[in-house]
Amino acid sequence: MTKPLLKISIGIGLITAVVILLYEFTNLLLVYHYFKYEYYLAGIAIAALVTGVILTNRYHQQQTADLTNSNPLEILTAKELHILELIASGKSNKEIASANYIEISTVKTHINNLFFKLNVKNRKDAAKIYHQYLENQKSTLSPPARI
Repeated sequence: MTKPLLKISIGIGLITAVVILLYEFTNLLLVYHYFKYEYYLAGIAIAALVTGVILTNRYHQQQTADLTNSNPLEILTAKELHILELIASGKSNKEIASANYIEISTVKTHINNLFFKLNVKNRKDAAKIYHQYLENQKSTLSPPARI
């Protein structure tokens, strides 16, 4: 088990334990006479689900940030990378759809996915990341200057 996954599991376990202890505490206070037992179980289930969603989102954001810092385009699929190339060359959604023989809605889905993965809000920022990547590739592939 990886460290982040272990931390998430421990966090979920601890929060679930706290929720169960709170449930038992409310039973001691005789509050359960006023509410149905099913409501308590539903509350515990909802608390566990919310905790899992929150911890998973934090983990995903951290992983995405780590990958983005190293090479932002590594996290893209081949199709998303191809669409990013077309966006960087100034193509519209309609042009991208016709070039790839797909629907415009599919292009929009790919664009939304790559915006999320690159943590950008518009085409201009996505194209900027792509051009920066190309510049970095050129600088690493060029031979060293002779003195």
